Amino acid sequence: MARTFVFPRPRPRGLLGRKLEGDEQVVLAAGLLGGLVLAWLVSSTVLKVVCFGVLAGPCAWAVLAPFRGRTFLKWFEVTRTYRRLLRDGSLLYKSQAPYAGRLIAGRRMSVDVPAGVPRDMEWISARTAFGEIAILLQPHELMFTAAIEVEAMRDFGSLDTEDKESLIQAYESLLKATADGGGRIRRLQWIARVIPTDPNAHARDAAARADPKAPAWLEVSYQELIRHVAVTSEDRRLILVLGIPYTTDLVAEARRYDTLHVGYGIALGKELENFIRQLSRGQLRHVRNLDEAGLASYIHHGYDPSHWIDDTTGMDRVTCWPAELDARDPSHLVSRSWETSPGWYSRTAWIKEMPVLPVGINFMAPVLLYVQGVVFTVSVTMDLVPTDQAITEAMADATNELGQADKRAGVIEDPREQKAQKASLGTMHEIAAGAAGIRLAAWITVTAPDDEALRRDGDTVRSAASRSGIRLEWTDKEHYRAFANTLPFAAGLFRNGS
Repeated sequence: MARTFVFPRPRPRGLLGRKLEGDEQVVLAAGLLGGLVLAWLVSSTVLKVVCFGVLAGPCAWAVLAPFRGRTFLKWFEVTRTYRRLLRDGSLLYKSQAPYAGRLIAGRRMSVDVPAGVPRDMEWISARTAFGEIAILLQPHELMFTAAIEVEAMRDFGSLDTEDKESLIQAYESLLKATADGGGRIRRLQWIARVIPTDPNAHARDAAARADPKAPAWLEVSYQELIRHVAVTSEDRRLILVLGIPYTTDLVAEARRYDTLHVGYGIALGKELENFIRQLSRGQLRHVRNLDEAGLASYIHHGYDPSHWIDDTTGMDRVTCWPAELDARDPSHLVSRSWETSPGWYSRTAWIKEMPVLPVGINFMAPVLLYVQGVVFTVSVTMDLVPTDQAITEAMADATNELGQADKRAGVIEDPREQKAQKASLGTMHEIAAGAAGIRLAAWITVTAPDDEALRRDGDTVRSAASRSGIRLEWTDKEHYRAFANTLPFAAGLFRNGS
């Protein structure tokens, strides 16, 4: 029997089961308390009701009522932040890399980073049995991150159902072992990067550079080699970012060494090495660690797809950023590298809704496999939740679903609510049966050489997403921040999982 996945259906909730952010709580409480005080000051009953409604009604509407896909208060905060950054010039970034010197020890001086990227990052180098790896300390996120390139099972779509089932179970066991194994890794980010390539470029280059004086047997041998080389029209890369929280016990362990950087490198290097050794448990193959040059090259490639990922010449913590980044347009951002003059246009969408019906293993295939000729990145950030905590949260979600159902006599229960209840109960039982507990958020960035191509490619990705049963929401006025969620920083989720 084919395996299916059921995602709880996101739907507007009341106060029950909904977590209000700090500013929402302040506005709602101020409206209610202000309405009560104003009603207490007047004597007439009609005026009491009117005064309470005039003050508390708009506040409740701004916090709870849907408005352009969000709420009025959320749009107010987005617009306020966007205008503030627009006034102070933060949305127009110009790299200071040409003017950044080096210390006597040879280390590069740090430079400012574009808006939306984690601030004050520290680059740490660690050694593992699989090579050197770069670790980023993000002090504001209280997180260490490191990236490795992996390779999944080839031709997954052509496998039998039983083989697919075994691969999915192997991946679940890897997640569960990582969450419950007592290690420090608590966050994973999967980045699928798809770049169109020219499959005939090598053949044309060989023909242009062929030496007419070369022996015939050498020419025949080289042509035979070209025919056997597997070339595709797209280059697909899979990057796995590992997130380790900044904790006091980690600091205490690092203090045992000469410096904190050395201590972090040794302690985290051991943790990353242990995880890489377990990749085979999830049927994943380790390709390489991203050291400072490799990570910098990948980040730079995100802003400038014409820069090849494997070209690490001159790449470091300073040159990884684009020469210019213009995020002043609310509908997209434009990045220009030192190597290219026109610039690249990018838009980022948040996957706001997963499929509302049971789906198969390959439900994302229309996006990941069938989109042709588009440069895009799909990023999924996961917080690993220990089994006991996952069961507790699943029980709370199931309780909310059942508590909000309208089960009055004579009232037909909404079938969509029935599906949501079944999904919540199914999630609870699956976790109890051994499935891994995770929180996840997903993002898609589309990049094109001009505005018109960006609009066309964005429509192509949206159409593919609809065939996959997912809904996208373009992060207008927040592209500078959402774009960073598809870079290898393990971003896109609240630090505390709330």
